[in-house]
Amino acid sequence: MIAVCDMGPLQYLVLIGCDHILPRIFERVITARVVIEKEMSDPCTPETVRRWAANPPPWLEILQPKQVEDIPSLGKEGVRGDGDRAIISLALEERADAVVMDDLKARRESKKRGIEPLWMLEVLDEAAERGLIDDLGEKLEQLEHRTLFYVGEKARAVIEDMKLRDLQRKQTRAQDRKKQRGQEQNPAP
Repeated sequence: MIAVCDMGPLQYLVLIGCDHILPRIFERVITARVVIEKEMSDPCTPETVRRWAANPPPWLEILQPKQVEDIPSLGKEGVRGDGDRAIISLALEERADAVVMDDLKARRESKKRGIEPLWMLEVLDEAAERGLIDDLGEKLEQLEHRTLFYVGEKARAVIEDMKLRDLQRKQTRAQDRKKQRGQEQNPAP
């Protein structure tokens, strides 16, 4: 599966120490050059993110779209939405399976073009389901309280559901371990 990632999800995953999940979920992880060189390197961006962008991991492919589609609903070119337009254009060029982006307008535009938009919270949830994140509740707390991630009504409901599923996963795993230890101590005749 190929995913093209926008600045927001990359930034927040870096800030909560979960950027490592992307190459474990997706075969290829791509972002646009404008995301790394302009958006993530902006002086207003948190220092941790700027350092990461200055030396991105080898699994991240940084590409320049051959042609960037003008998508008026994403804002005036050069003012707002450059990263979103580049991400959608790259996703089309690279025949990506998904774009990881949180901006609602950009997600709608992506869907109109036949590209599945994934919300960063969906990616975090998938990572927890696969056992790639042990402390999802803590990571969600960091996301909410130590970053500028916007938690509206919908995000609040999703986060609470994620925390509940994470708790249930942990309980199931603990029960499985307990059962396995019991079987090891009392092997069947």
